[in-house]
Amino acid sequence: MEIKEIKKENEIEEYRKLASSYGSIFNTYEWLKIFNNIVLYGIYDKGGNLIGGFHLYEEKRIGLTIYRNPPFTPFVGPFFKIDAHNPVNVLNKYREILSVVAEFLEQLDYSIISISLGRNIMDTLPFIWKRFKVVPGYTYILDLKKSVDDLYNRMSVERRNDINKAIKDNLAVRKIDDYNIVKSLVLKTFSRQKKDVDNKYYLDKILFSFANDNNSFAFATFKEEIPIASAFCVYDRTTAYYLLGGYDHEFKHHGAGALAVWEAIKCSKELGLKYFDFEGSMIPQIERYFRGFGGELTAYFRINRAWLPLEVILKCYRRELF
Repeated sequence: MEIKEIKKENEIEEYRKLASSYGSIFNTYEWLKIFNNIVLYGIYDKGGNLIGGFHLYEEKRIGLTIYRNPPFTPFVGPFFKIDAHNPVNVLNKYREILSVVAEFLEQLDYSIISISLGRNIMDTLPFIWKRFKVVPGYTYILDLKKSVDDLYNRMSVERRNDINKAIKDNLAVRKIDDYNIVKSLVLKTFSRQKKDVDNKYYLDKILFSFANDNNSFAFATFKEEIPIASAFCVYDRTTAYYLLGGYDHEFKHHGAGALAVWEAIKCSKELGLKYFDFEGSMIPQIERYFRGFGGELTAYFRINRAWLPLEVILKCYRRELF
């Protein structure tokens, strides 16, 4: 088994087909071509057959080479095809593939590497053994096989009250295809949170180049025809991901955002999807907000490593990661 960078057209086409069947939307070539600095890797079996892949986003800063998740991308994979059915054989195959990935990442020429693994990757031992620091993160995932009533009743009293208050106050929510509304509200939220908005270029690419009726949808809540909150989701064959939320703080209605998210959840169910992923947050107030929608707490893992002298410095500033 080996890992090779994918560059040629025929390799990309092969990757595209495999990712559409076994990867998430964030592994698809259509998503990854949004970004300028993506390096695409294929996982090949002993017979030279492509069985999986992953990607890295490369940045150069003050002479440092940094590999990380692309902007707005929650995980890099890896995804792969496994033909085994016996549980032990499946675990063995996972271990074999992840060991090859860990060894490959260890040998890359990097200053810092910090990437999140896919939600299905629970075995991080190969990365620990290669002396990566493995840090858990958490998201909430709703099982959309439940009825709409069950999904509603799973929410906290506070979240249901938010939604009911929005309806009582005559806020209107509807599906929108004008993503300028999403952009405007997201940028207001980023500005309020003092969050980096340097990625406005990629925000535009996602909303105005990538998004279409087959991979995305958005809902907005209006007060007297003024949009005051929005929820934008992308989706693949199984899962909707709550990728972007926006809110106009000037209008200060706690139920506006919750109403938009609730409609996004119901829309995901109508599309026949299995899961709604809130895309997590380690910020306490945001985590509490997501928790109120009643999803299952789900762990995922981030692996980090840096050039040793740099890692010593990073331990002082990002001790939670390095």
